[in-house]
Amino acid sequence: MTKRKQPALPPVETSEQLKARLRAFALATREEAMKPRTVPFPEHVTVLAGPLRRVHDSPRRSVDEHTVEPDAS
Repeated sequence: MTKRKQPALPPVETSEQLKARLRAFALATREEAMKPRTVPFPEHVTVLAGPLRRVHDSPRRSVDEHTVEPDAS
């Protein structure tokens, strides 16, 4: 029979100590994490950006404005 490996015991650290250590790490690395990143993009890929249909900023006209009245002649 083979011997089972004993599970690793958790470190002797209180939750308050862990929170303080994680907060210190977060604050120390915050500037690095906030920097803008450039993502390499393959040259052979084409990206279509922008609206696919024309967007009108003017308010829509009512149906009555679209109707054409026949000439009186």
